[in-house]
Amino acid sequence: MKRRMIAMLVGMSLASAVLTGCGGKEESQEGQSVEGGKTLKILTHYDAAFAEAAKKYEEETGVHVEIEQTAYENIGDTLEVVLSSGSDEYDLIMADGPNTSAYVSRGYLEPLTTYFTEEEKKCFSPELLKQGTVNGEFYAAPLGDSSTVLYYNKNLLKEAGVEVDFSQYTGENRITWEELTKIAREAVEALDPDGSKGLYGIEIGQVSSVYQMNLLANSMGGKNISDDGKTVKGVIDSAQWKEAITWYQGLVEEGIFSRGVSGLETYNNFYAGKCIFEWMTADSYTFCLDADLTEDDFGWTYQPCFEGHESEVATGCGNWALGVSAFSKNKEEAGKFVNYMTYGEGNDIFLPISGMGPNAAERYSDELTKKNPVLEIAKYEAEHTACVRAVTPAFNEYSAALSTMWEDVRNGANIDDALGSTVDQIDSALGEYNE
Repeated sequence: MKRRMIAMLVGMSLASAVLTGCGGKEESQEGQSVEGGKTLKILTHYDAAFAEAAKKYEEETGVHVEIEQTAYENIGDTLEVVLSSGSDEYDLIMADGPNTSAYVSRGYLEPLTTYFTEEEKKCFSPELLKQGTVNGEFYAAPLGDSSTVLYYNKNLLKEAGVEVDFSQYTGENRITWEELTKIAREAVEALDPDGSKGLYGIEIGQVSSVYQMNLLANSMGGKNISDDGKTVKGVIDSAQWKEAITWYQGLVEEGIFSRGVSGLETYNNFYAGKCIFEWMTADSYTFCLDADLTEDDFGWTYQPCFEGHESEVATGCGNWALGVSAFSKNKEEAGKFVNYMTYGEGNDIFLPISGMGPNAAERYSDELTKKNPVLEIAKYEAEHTACVRAVTPAFNEYSAALSTMWEDVRNGANIDDALGSTVDQIDSALGEYNE
């Protein structure tokens, strides 16, 4: 689906690209001209978006960027093999944001301090800046952002005779999860009382993934990791986490949330009219259009909050980030290109093609929100409710253990047992980095 989205956006006119930048082209490139003849290399699945920006960059600086294309699910493993050997094959490292700390701990990334001023760094959304900073040093600049949004099927609600005025909801006045599940239950009972149609009330786009699932606990006041990043004991087995998991597991057992359905299938269920609500990302608006839905078929609103926790709502954020390989022989040129692609004009070219949400409030332009009106919600969430995933060098181990835990409780596992074993597993992994 991501590949289809990119292909569709590539065909759009680049005239809609926003050429303002967070600080403007002149500021970001001032004093940074370089002599031509250099070639930088990057591995990415956003090949088309990088290609357009790199073409413009070469015209301005003479520096050529060689783009190696791969599937997004292969980037992490490929980079790990290359970087762990100390190879200088890639000058530019495109990292999944939460892996920044892990890459730094392994010595893979060069600090970006000399390539960004303090004012330029402050331009990025605060949680994205936090994601790219390790021990006070800036290593990975955000290419874009993401956010979580609630979508709804207008046709199913109408068919069920359920009327909801979603226009009343704002960032300060959200529908609650409790209200939403009541609506979902009523609609399912009207449309599929015996379950023969396989209709679900609510689906989760990245089900059993920490990107979305942890937000349930976060929205009840739970943290993702201890403040010092050294343990999850007393954190993910806290009362807030147990309450969130118990709430979710009960609704899975009731059939409001699905069981045994993968993330990709939950998206497809929404497109096919098999679920009434889908909690997914802001860029999913484009996916809906790509699935031949129109705004007559679906709508969207702010992610729900929990009753009694209205001020603690936490929404998803983070996306791919760009850094300089510690093994590159062209670090200066690579650092300047990172600035161009994340802060400068290159990002204005990159965003409309990639489909990512902007990395800074100033980049939520009329052109972008016209293409994707859901970004209006994403802009609000980035400024008020965004919650970065755990910042830890053991993020891969952390993510794998928690994803398994969420899937286990989805399938009826004892909550205390699942949390206990997960705490032990994650803390064991953290211990290896804390020594």
